[in-house]
Amino acid sequence: MARKTQQVETKLVSEYVKNQYGQFPHITKQPLGLPSPELLVTEGYEKGLRMQRPLRFEVDAIVMHPKWLILIEGKVWHIKNGVGDLIAYRSLVPFTPELKQYLNREVLLELVVPWTNPNLEIMCRDNGIRLQVYHPEWINEVANRVQLYGTRDYRTAREAKLRDRELLGLE
Repeated sequence: MARKTQQVETKLVSEYVKNQYGQFPHITKQPLGLPSPELLVTEGYEKGLRMQRPLRFEVDAIVMHPKWLILIEGKVWHIKNGVGDLIAYRSLVPFTPELKQYLNREVLLELVVPWTNPNLEIMCRDNGIRLQVYHPEWINEVANRVQLYGTRDYRTAREAKLRDRELLGLE
């Protein structure tokens, strides 16, 4: 049987945006930064942008509030990386052609996580990031797995599972 992937962060962000900002236009998985001007000329604007999509950084969601452009990054795994991602993404907004009509709005940053801790709160506060805890019921099973991930028993069982998949030619 093929392994099923879990798009946990995508689901978390989609639900959060719908619940918190459903009345405003929004974009998910928006590429950020400068595209190659040469490719835009040689391939045309739309096709050139599409061709470069895999090469540009991507924010999980952007909400077009009348006063703000809200960049949202959701993290379940490696939560602290969301802080750095958002800081980098903010710097790319002025260079993103798809967002030029919104550049008159203040850029706000939101990190959406299912749980927090004091150190994450400090990092977000000191970097001007609004930390939003969004914990739908379905995330409990995922959260339990995340917390067990670092234990010796989990690592041993995971190594055995990966070894078995390789022996059976499943991965």
